[in-house]
Amino acid sequence: MAELGMQVIGEMRFPGRPEIVSDVRIYVSRWLVIELPRAADDGELVDNVRLLATEVAVNAIKHTLSGRWGKGSFRVRMWLGDGWVRVEVMDQGWWSGPRLRDDPDGTSGRGLQIVAAMAANWGVKRHWLGRTVWFELPVQSARFDLEAGNPVEIFDGRNP
Repeated sequence: MAELGMQVIGEMRFPGRPEIVSDVRIYVSRWLVIELPRAADDGELVDNVRLLATEVAVNAIKHTLSGRWGKGSFRVRMWLGDGWVRVEVMDQGWWSGPRLRDDPDGTSGRGLQIVAAMAANWGVKRHWLGRTVWFELPVQSARFDLEAGNPVEIFDGRNP
């Protein structure tokens, strides 16, 4: 990712237990706000990073050895680049990729549907001993408001 101008702003291994998901939310928000303080003013960005990180972490715990094996774990890595934030969850999953489920009557299985709907980009990388599920969200950029003569933070839903 360094070749794409992105740098790691946080990385941590978590035990594969359901109660740890709240810690994932705390860490991704802190990493983002520490490295990009203006993100604290963009509640939507912080909320979206937290929500999508939660969905991907829960999938790692629920559907892979990361949560099914007593000593299972998963790793969360967060990258920040010019106009983008990327979160990766590396789990002890099988070589088969996660599946998008299309069951409107189901009571679960919508996590990746949420990721696909909200993230600008997302995907899966397979590794020898697991896989990485990742997503990217655009970050606000400071633009100049010519009428007011002041720099303002605006977000138009596109890559700035």
